Amino acid sequence: MIKNVGSRLPFFTSKESNLVKGSIDFLGINFYYALYTKNNAKSLQKKNRDYTTDTAVELIPFPGNGTSTDEVNKHVGIRH
Repeated sequence: MIKNVGSRLPFFTSKESNLVKGSIDFLGINFYYALYTKNNAKSLQKKNRDYTTDTAVELIPFPGNGTSTDEVNKHVGIRH
């Protein structure tokens, strides 16, 4: 990640690191959506990048599964 993100990766001082250390070790998000991924190293050559391009992958929906992000967001378990 340091290689891909470079100076955009936040830096914590020792004091800041001690403040957050142990506060949360894991955050899990149950996200009901599945995709194929494909190598996309070319995205790292873009001048304007964000977290999606930093992963250097192309996200590809499963063919014919009919699930879109709109459908996922309508799920009864997801509250706004």
